[in-house]
Amino acid sequence: MNNSDLKLANCRANSIPTYMFFEGFENISVKERREVIKVCASCPVKAKCLEDAQSHRETYGVWGGHFFKKGKIVDIKSIRRVRLDRKIA
Repeated sequence: MNNSDLKLANCRANSIPTYMFFEGFENISVKERREVIKVCASCPVKAKCLEDAQSHRETYGVWGGHFFKKGKIVDIKSIRRVRLDRKIA
């Protein structure tokens, strides 16, 4: 996608933090994942986003309304939430 496409993308103009589309999507709840998909649903560049992700073999993140993991589109329900171990000092 070019810069003018990115300016039109809902994920760039929405109040949802970008980490929910990329490095953090495994750490968010199923409800939050559905919110991300809603943002993509009405995006004017959704098809272009998906096409570019597939042609560039994106390995991870949300592209064109689909979750990518290890370079493949995965179902929202198949994504296991990553548990973060937190130690209290």
